[in-house]
Amino acid sequence: MTKSRSAFAVIISLAICTLAPANHVRAQTPKDKPMIEVQATVKSKTEGAIVLEVLVKNSGAVPAYLVTDPHRIDSSKGPYFDTDGADQSTLVCSFQLYPADPFHPFNDGRTVHLLRIEPGASHVEVVQLSWPMKTTEPPFGNAPGTREVPARSVKRIEVRIAVLPMSAPLTDLVMRKRVPHDAFTGMERIETGSGLKSLYEIQEIVRSNAVSFDQP
Repeated sequence: MTKSRSAFAVIISLAICTLAPANHVRAQTPKDKPMIEVQATVKSKTEGAIVLEVLVKNSGAVPAYLVTDPHRIDSSKGPYFDTDGADQSTLVCSFQLYPADPFHPFNDGRTVHLLRIEPGASHVEVVQLSWPMKTTEPPFGNAPGTREVPARSVKRIEVRIAVLPMSAPLTDLVMRKRVPHDAFTGMERIETGSGLKSLYEIQEIVRSNAVSFDQP
């Protein structure tokens, strides 16, 4: 009976760890891995517009790099917008790296900056959404071009921010990038434990809480 209960307890423990959100399972995160938390809050709403405040906090013991300041293919600035592939009622606002443009591989002008965030430090992004809204490029769909996002179809917003674990090769790359040439495309490659990898390949995406809001 004792062995049976013990086995049952282990199964429950594993199930709880599996179901818990990845950015909240502190006990499973190694000490040398970044622990980044993202909290999104609606700060204000007006007719046809929403201001979203995004708080990013490094609650771990090691520094990390955040993707910030995206410049899109059409030369506009700001985070990338798309609806979630599994839930079209969720609007995704992302600060992350994407693969090369499959439609215009030789004319891809998108870039981001990398911001180092120390243990215990926080960073705030302010995002303004206005309606009518269109998706951005990136992310890239099956065909070139953006599409409209009907305001009435959106029920919530989720923010996704890319985190790059700090390493000596990455820090060296960042230090060699000087203003005004300090932007990144994500295709830059650095040495990792398993060989050369692009920044796009080593990024880790952290998701915020899903923020519900009234329709504009």
